[in-house]
Amino acid sequence: MARIRTIKPEFWTDEDMSNLSEAACLLAIGLMNYADDEGYFNANPLLVKAAIFPIRETSGTVPVLMQELSNCGYIEHFLSRDGKHYARIVNFTKHQVINKKKDSKIKVLELVPYTYGIGHSQVPPGRDQGKDQGRDQGKEERAHIARDQPVDNFSGKKSDHFLMFPDWKPKPGFRDRALSWGCVLDEKVPYTEPQLRQFCDYWMPEETCRTQEQWEMTFAKSLEHQAIKKFNEI
Repeated sequence: MARIRTIKPEFWTDEDMSNLSEAACLLAIGLMNYADDEGYFNANPLLVKAAIFPIRETSGTVPVLMQELSNCGYIEHFLSRDGKHYARIVNFTKHQVINKKKDSKIKVLELVPYTYGIGHSQVPPGRDQGKDQGRDQGKEERAHIARDQPVDNFSGKKSDHFLMFPDWKPKPGFRDRALSWGCVLDEKVPYTEPQLRQFCDYWMPEETCRTQEQWEMTFAKSLEHQAIKKFNEI
């Protein structure tokens, strides 16, 4: 749910923000409306896009734009024990005065800080290098890690958690499992190939490790969200 926030005049003259792309600056403003009263928010790229860019196509994907905000220190990232991705606007409480403030439900979760994105030394694809070249290279590197080096984000040990990779897909019986999770999908066509590709493309830049079941749950929820959005547009 969007919330009323204020933007201080200093935002427009901030040197760090001036180095960001216009789309990243727009996302920074939108996150103020999206975040809870303590600056925390669910950082699933699909949910962020649905909340802030529901009818607008940006010059960069949400993961790339969030990496820009992360690199300049505007937001910081966390993982919960169940592998969900959350973030916080670092100076949110310093610049926002909230009437009838509600305690953050995300803040009380057992969160573990983690480094977001495709690397500290690499700028977002499409800025200082060819967009397709940077994206393809990143996909190859992340796919290699996903297949050969599954890592548990909490212990640093090898596990059944893995990064998203280009050829990922749900296992047989996906629709029935989705139903057990409370997500009702089409019986004949639970998902299309374009939906699967879009899902993989959104998550590959994230460096988020999850189990096969966790990835399937995330995919099922995103499909349900798309179906609800499409229904509401009719």
